Amino acid sequence: MRFDPNNGSKPTQSTVKTGTLAVPPQQNPQREGFRFDGWTLDGQPFDLQTPILQDTTLKAQWSKTTDWTLSPEHGPASGARLTINPPNLQKPQFASIQAAGGQFLGLAGDGRIHTWTQDSTPKQVPSPARAPAGFRYLQAAAGSRSQAALGSDQRIYTWASGQTAPTLLDTGKDARFTSISTDNDLLLAVDRQGQVHAYQASHADSQGLNPKFLEQAVISLPGHAQAVTAVASASQALIVDADGQAWTWEMSNLGKAKPARVKQDPGMRTVQAQALNQGFLLLEADGQARYLADGTTAMIQLSLPDGAQANRISANKDQAVITDADGHVWAWKPGSRPARADDGSQQYVQAAAAGGRISAISRQGGMFAWILDGQGQPGKPDRLDTTTASILESASMDSQALTLSRSNGSWQAQIPARKPGPAAILITGRQDGQPFARSLAYTVDQPLTRGAEPRSAFTVRFDTGGENPRPADQTVPAPYGRAKRPSPDPVREGYLFDGWFTGQVAYDFSRPVDKDLTLTAHWTPASRNTKWSISPNKGSQLGREPATITPPDNASRGIRFSQISASTYDGSTSYGFSLAVGSDGNAYAWGYNYYGQLGNGTTSYSGQSTPVMVGKPADAPADFTYVQVSAGGSHSLALGSDGNAYAWGYNGDGRLGDGTGYSQSTPVRVKTPDRKTYPDLPADFTYLQVSAGGSHSLALGSDGNAYAWGYNSSGQLGNGTSSPRYTPVRVKTPDRKTYPDLPADFTYLQVSAGTDHSLALGSDGNVYAWGSNGNGQLGDGTRTDKNTPVRVKTPDRSTYPDLPADFTYLQVSAGAYHSLALGSDGNAYAWGYNSSGQLGNGTSSPRYTPVRVKTPDRKTYPDLPADFTYLQVSAGTDHSLALGSDGNVYAWGSNGNGQLGDGTRTDKNTPVRVKTPDRSTYPDLPADFTYLQVSAGAYHSLALGSDGNAYAWGYNSSGQLGDGTTGGNRYTPVRVKTPDRKTYPDLPADFTYLQVSAGGDHSLAVGSDGNAWAWGCNWYGNLGNNTASGYSDKNPVPMRVRDPASPTDTSRGLKAAQVSAGLHYSLAVGSDGNAWAWGYNNYGQLGDNSRNNKSVPVPVSFNLALVITGVKFDQIPVSGLTRGDAGSVTVTTPAHQPGTVTVSVDYTLGGAPQTPDTSLKYTYLPAGVLPRAGGEGILLALAAGMTGMGGVLASRRHRQETRRLVHASHE
Repeated sequence: MRFDPNNGSKPTQSTVKTGTLAVPPQQNPQREGFRFDGWTLDGQPFDLQTPILQDTTLKAQWSKTTDWTLSPEHGPASGARLTINPPNLQKPQFASIQAAGGQFLGLAGDGRIHTWTQDSTPKQVPSPARAPAGFRYLQAAAGSRSQAALGSDQRIYTWASGQTAPTLLDTGKDARFTSISTDNDLLLAVDRQGQVHAYQASHADSQGLNPKFLEQAVISLPGHAQAVTAVASASQALIVDADGQAWTWEMSNLGKAKPARVKQDPGMRTVQAQALNQGFLLLEADGQARYLADGTTAMIQLSLPDGAQANRISANKDQAVITDADGHVWAWKPGSRPARADDGSQQYVQAAAAGGRISAISRQGGMFAWILDGQGQPGKPDRLDTTTASILESASMDSQALTLSRSNGSWQAQIPARKPGPAAILITGRQDGQPFARSLAYTVDQPLTRGAEPRSAFTVRFDTGGENPRPADQTVPAPYGRAKRPSPDPVREGYLFDGWFTGQVAYDFSRPVDKDLTLTAHWTPASRNTKWSISPNKGSQLGREPATITPPDNASRGIRFSQISASTYDGSTSYGFSLAVGSDGNAYAWGYNYYGQLGNGTTSYSGQSTPVMVGKPADAPADFTYVQVSAGGSHSLALGSDGNAYAWGYNGDGRLGDGTGYSQSTPVRVKTPDRKTYPDLPADFTYLQVSAGGSHSLALGSDGNAYAWGYNSSGQLGNGTSSPRYTPVRVKTPDRKTYPDLPADFTYLQVSAGTDHSLALGSDGNVYAWGSNGNGQLGDGTRTDKNTPVRVKTPDRSTYPDLPADFTYLQVSAGAYHSLALGSDGNAYAWGYNSSGQLGNGTSSPRYTPVRVKTPDRKTYPDLPADFTYLQVSAGTDHSLALGSDGNVYAWGSNGNGQLGDGTRTDKNTPVRVKTPDRSTYPDLPADFTYLQVSAGAYHSLALGSDGNAYAWGYNSSGQLGDGTTGGNRYTPVRVKTPDRKTYPDLPADFTYLQVSAGGDHSLAVGSDGNAWAWGCNWYGNLGNNTASGYSDKNPVPMRVRDPASPTDTSRGLKAAQVSAGLHYSLAVGSDGNAWAWGYNNYGQLGDNSRNNKSVPVPVSFNLALVITGVKFDQIPVSGLTRGDAGSVTVTTPAHQPGTVTVSVDYTLGGAPQTPDTSLKYTYLPAGVLPRAGGEGILLALAAGMTGMGGVLASRRHRQETRRLVHASHE
């Protein structure tokens, strides 16, 4: 008997006598980040009252746990509204169910007992007082007036419905038991020696709340028979021994009666017995049920319709319930025929009945209940709610108590003003009925001010949880430095490394570090089966024998996406695909794959609607990981941990940089720049960053140069020509004659490839550009394409004499045909197309050099601070938004739909202040109201107010402003409605919005209750509220995005940390770090393995299936792979000369080809040896009386086989 903890630890093993019960380990197994749900057999809950008849391995079942979280995890120094979210409710997985009278008793796999009546809510039975550490229940027995349980200490505990906790039954100091049952006031218990003890209850007190059980008799079976289970009807007891033999025992004379052997057919083995009022229901090992009436010796066969085989039985008074091997439930009473008692909606492993109500355990361990009507017809099953909600009792920050309010299962608190830096939120309460305390990390943000001194470097630390190797701290230069993923990965015995995380979110090593960080290692316990296996591992040299190859368990991992890149449009071949880097260091891809741009060795016009793993480069080192990915129009780029750049997909004009024009469906190494052309190239040259354009590619080299390859018609390679290049060419250093101030040690710090132009940030703080310039997008003062880098003009000092000498750019935001930038002087700058005044410089003429966005007019706004600056910019299609340091929002550009929010529909070519929400309409508006965040949609705008409300203005065709109306554009901000309290009665009294995102025609927000909210267009289900009724579906008030687990429950929502509104679809990052999507899905953009629109969130699929694709025995390929469970295949061995050979297995993981496994060995035995278990053989000797003809035939066959084997070996 083996108990596999399934957590990387070794299984425990013991010898169990055939026909007896298994005893699990003294303590439940442990697994970090998971809850033990019980022991399973073949994936189904295992009832420990099942006799063991053969070698058996039970595997631990686990559920991932979550912890308390903060939303958001950071906030401004002025204070913020905080939501404290409890862990997910952990529903128990049940292993057994019993009923007596009107009482149900369910035992969960983790050893907790729940009890309920047909009309009550389940309650957990507490542990006994002074129970030993790690105590749990192993068995539960339901009685009509009292209940009993067998503890993990193998002692008996009893209680009545009025008792607060079970009490220990006095059975003597050394008595230990293996099974129990109750009937009325009788308790039968089998001890470890196989004897049956009978205890009678006497209700001594007036209320009968404290039954006292007294031992009446101890019975031993004749001979060496050993009792395993015992049950009692009104007049008899029935005992089943270890051989499956049933015995009856008269209850009228307990002390003197002798057990009588029940007549059974030869070979019959009873494995379960249940007592009815006037007899017993027995179950045989072969699935046959039988009934034995009291006072009789002959059993009656009980057959289920259509030859169904019984699997589990239960009984209550005169009602029996049978669960068959197919998961169906049958009700039966003596003298009647079995009747179907479930609706067929799912499969069950065990069921019981009480008072016309059925409770049943599903094959996944869930407890369901339904009613049988007067005709015995089953109703619809409902899952019983057996969970206990966590309770938050207090929260404090810096020893200052926070006032809590509760709503929708979460708690809200107001964070007080505090100096910037890390802080801790200390919370206390009760979880799973036990007190707890937690410290949750919170960061008070550093405010952005004009005079703030920038940090020169940041420190990145790595927390492995004590495992080795612990990476050294990294000092990363500001502001563009990036942390390097440590190599090798840390190792923890019995665990798999999932990657580096901040909280529950995977860290993106391609992002510049902007603060001190501590990255934490996440782990997944390794499965027990971590090796390949072949069974049998030996066979005849003649071959033609089956052999099953089983891969390692591909257990669910805690891997999350840390970076994602959506393809650009290249003008002809792009149909949309995405790349991502996983926290495990692998790259993943999905979407259009006609040119192999997914990198998994395949091509497909229809594309891929779930992520597949990008293959590792053929010659990459063993510890190779991907650091960064970049999706172009129809090709892909990646940066490897070995410092090389890799590419795959369409290779027109050489955009893969491998020196050919051939498309590739697996990664190929981008050529290192030619050392003959560039003799100064360092010996240890590597690439540091890649960026894929529409049809060309850029990379940043460790030598500080930029390199480019691919299409070059507009000079986007920057090498002084317009010819395509199939290998990297060095982007020219800006011309020193043109720019004599260029530092001698000038380098490029960052590159970005557009559709047909390129940008780079120089070490001198300037931006450089080259390529197409038809709209002035190079910012050099012309509209002429450039094939070498030109400096984006510094704002003109004669125009702006106050420009700092050390001016640099800090932030950019690209609109459709114009660009915005935030300068280090606190001003906003713009250049490009300007037909609607979107540059904000007071004109409607295009500008080919950066112009300063005007400071809001002080005559119009006399309250404008003297040191006013812009803090954030956001470019829409043809209008612009900016957040000012005075807390106001300013807007300029196109205003045909009122998207500027200034009360007019007139385009504005200088910034106008977005109106403060109307105080007559909103009399509760604070006197010091400010805006905190802006988001520019296509034709409408959103802002987050300091009062916690969201405000909107502009186009409102689908209700995307959320003010309760559709149509009728709004020219000044209107308050987005608070979600309707009639629809959502659990909405917190102090509900606020924390984040907003404006899409094309719908809007999203994260609320202080931790849920995602949506309003506006819902044609394709893009609001996630479980509806999608076509073009008429518009919702002008916020709707709660539904909880994927309960899509019909309006009281439950999607817990989100971040939301993003796209065109007709929505994305969210859950508070647990997982990605969710809903809405339009015609191209598989939701990533859920379908192309159907979704009206409730679906997880972005992340299934890394391991598929064996080929097998070779000593390089001899076999055909005909027969697939089995757990990814295994069965093959027919080829003939081979005797000896041990290597078995090579080709396989894919997540659709990507992997390095073949060569760990398996197979031994060919001489043809005269017959293999058997254990690898020994039996020599087949020819009989002495063999006839001459038999010898001749055997000799001829041997010669033929030898020739065949020799021929095969030469092949």
